[in-house]
Amino acid sequence: MAPPVRILRESPALARKAEAAGIPEKFAFWEGYRRRYLFFSAGEQILSAEEPVEGFYFLLSGRMRIYNLTPDGKLVTLSLCRPEDPGLLGDTEYLTGEKAPSHVEAVEDAVLLEVRFDRERMEEDIALYRFLARMQLYKMQQVSRDAIRQAMFTLPQRFAGYLLAASDGGRFTGSYGDAAGYLGCSYRQLMRVTAALYKEGVLRREGNVTRILDLPRLKEMAEGK
Repeated sequence: MAPPVRILRESPALARKAEAAGIPEKFAFWEGYRRRYLFFSAGEQILSAEEPVEGFYFLLSGRMRIYNLTPDGKLVTLSLCRPEDPGLLGDTEYLTGEKAPSHVEAVEDAVLLEVRFDRERMEEDIALYRFLARMQLYKMQQVSRDAIRQAMFTLPQRFAGYLLAASDGGRFTGSYGDAAGYLGCSYRQLMRVTAALYKEGVLRREGNVTRILDLPRLKEMAEGK
């Protein structure tokens, strides 16, 4: 059973986060929409595939991942999201009326701002539709970039980019199994890559944490250098 939704009381600090992210300006009728701030602990489900979506979700703090499950139950990560990324949940579902195509999970404690769908009002909201058009373009470009990286970049280069996106403060606490699924390789292949990075002094394993020791080198690798 999913945990109950934890709603945070709106505060000046939360409102400032939303304003800093430019969220109010994306809506012409911002004050008229119902909205709430939601808290999710690390590992909790934010959205589930094949369930209705009832609003737009903006990530204000923490990280989340979008993933699917294969028929045999294997988890395949599609995207990792941080507050600084121009990500949005619910845009495609709003435009198509379809249910969520994928699962969304908090990778670490996360706060999201939910703006509830109000189709009658939103259909007149030109600012919102401009924003949704930009989001659709961004997501298409992201898919194109990911396809190019998959085809043109080596596994070490793709893994370097993954570590940069998934680490926090130079520490990666995620699963190598999840990383292998996201990168489209086997766990054994990824272990060979990590072993080489350990040997070169780029990474170091400390218990369940992978520490990035040479951040400039990792960034160079992610850029294909």
